[in-house]
Amino acid sequence: MSFLQAGDARLAWQQMGEGPDVVLVHGLATNRAFWYASLAQALRDRYRVTLFDLRGHGYSSRPASGYSATAMAADLAALVDGLALAPAVVIAHSYGGAVALEYALSAPDAVRGLVLMDARINTLQPRQWLSDGGKLSAFDKEMAAADGRDWESEPQLGLTFLESMARLRVEGYEPQNRDIFTPFGQGKSGLRGARAFCRLMDETTMREDALVPGADRDAIAGLRMPLQLLYGGNSHNLPSGDALAECVPQSEYHRLPDVGHFFPLSHPEMVAPLVRAFLERLDGAAASV
Repeated sequence: MSFLQAGDARLAWQQMGEGPDVVLVHGLATNRAFWYASLAQALRDRYRVTLFDLRGHGYSSRPASGYSATAMAADLAALVDGLALAPAVVIAHSYGGAVALEYALSAPDAVRGLVLMDARINTLQPRQWLSDGGKLSAFDKEMAAADGRDWESEPQLGLTFLESMARLRVEGYEPQNRDIFTPFGQGKSGLRGARAFCRLMDETTMREDALVPGADRDAIAGLRMPLQLLYGGNSHNLPSGDALAECVPQSEYHRLPDVGHFFPLSHPEMVAPLVRAFLERLDGAAASV
């Protein structure tokens, strides 16, 4: 593990493999380990894969502010520039996808391909309701009941649910229907993650910054690099996936059946072949130029 300064944040990063550059961007309440055992291992035989912890996550520092997708895109730019990774394929999940999109729009020549996995885009989906997605897992239902609020009327479902899970974990709640693929799991590491996320929400501008609108629909429609969209069929971010596919009709859009938001962890066997095929098409196109 190494560190790189990005503005007021110190970012932890690591690399594996050799070849064309691929950068993996995780979402909220996780860290670069989200990718380590799955997609990073699936790609390292042909690509140089760079993983890093977003500011406020993992071993990166936790500044008091700078957590909007646009601000964190500047962190990503500092990483790509500092490590001389451009042009790279950027692959990102959840809030990391919003960060990656903002970066791709700000530095299109540095991104030769973009893969967004279950990313909610605020300008395309300003509210996120329980009714936006498919069926809930037994774990989701249990955690929602333990919190006790009226989730039907919660307009920012994902962020609120993550915070609720973290606070319940810190308070010692142990669900009967444990979902090993969501944050704050069993053991000391899960508890550390829950405490860290509570501190992020309590001691920084994360809660407000997460809702800051990014690029508008017209800017998104101007994307020209190849774009792959992977969304879970049971995800509450599907309105973003549908809107992105409409904005960028040349994109490759996959709705993965019967999976939820954390499908890169829960169903890597679905994800890796799709991503590798996308990368191989990019490599083939580059070789033919």
